[in-house]
Amino acid sequence: MKRTFAPLIAAALALPAMAQEPQADSTGLPGDNFSLSGALELFKRNVEMEKFEEELNTDSTHVNNLDLDGNGETDYIRVETKREQNAVYVVMKVAVSASESQDVAVIAIEKTGEEMATLQIIGDEDLYPPNTFVEPYAEDEKAAPSKGPRSPELIGVQVSVNVWFWRPIPWCFSPRYYPYASPWYWGYYPGWWRPWRPHHWHAWHGWHHHHHMWYRPWNSCRVERARAIYAPRRARSAAVHGRYKDAHERHIKAKPTRGGEMRPGKQTAPTKVRPPAKGSPAKVKPPRRVAPKGTKPMTKPPKGKQGGGKKR
Repeated sequence: MKRTFAPLIAAALALPAMAQEPQADSTGLPGDNFSLSGALELFKRNVEMEKFEEELNTDSTHVNNLDLDGNGETDYIRVETKREQNAVYVVMKVAVSASESQDVAVIAIEKTGEEMATLQIIGDEDLYPPNTFVEPYAEDEKAAPSKGPRSPELIGVQVSVNVWFWRPIPWCFSPRYYPYASPWYWGYYPGWWRPWRPHHWHAWHGWHHHHHMWYRPWNSCRVERARAIYAPRRARSAAVHGRYKDAHERHIKAKPTRGGEMRPGKQTAPTKVRPPAKGSPAKVKPPRRVAPKGTKPMTKPPKGKQGGGKKR
């Protein structure tokens, strides 16, 4: 019997096209290609900012998949830090040309007590939806409210984490701290760096998804002091802003989807008024009755008479 392989060949040719279609939790914004949770995981284990920068730019860590300058290769992520009193920020940025840089995200840290600190990573608004915050969390047990004499049931809850015991945090607030600024810039990068072609979304999402295990999106900023010292130093590229302007407008108009980073609230359409059916008169509200001058207005209709229609 003669066999034909035409259906198999057609299916194989269709695979690349299918792979390029984004999954349901893609926002369509460039920030989809940089894992905020993954960046926190790398930061957590690196005291040296040079090593943190190196791991950000290593393909096997599956954190960076950005191509903001559109040259078909991943961008080099530069790291800078600054401290003012009890607040520290660590910013990750890309040189998109010889004259412009674009911030990707900033890790904002605040010391809140003796051996206590809080932390969030904030996605830049040119790459992510507005007010994108991600933070570490832990599972804890709490007694559920119960009725009757039986013992309370324990349920799992998510609680915020004291990050003081992360490896780089004590260093950030110690006398040994020094501000770090990446020595690399547009066209001049370390010899070990090997840029790669950005991965398709279907593969990229699956590889970096495990970073979300102990990190969650949050709906407000907990680190206002650190954010305030960073704000006037934010780097923004006009070229990047213009390139993704349409993507931001599409995202704002689109309905929110599950998963991914924080999304704007659902857009509600104005209420439509249904016109009266054909042949039936439209209901008109009766005019308000006014008592003639010199007489007291009636507050109650006299017995045996009904006043002005049904109560509405």
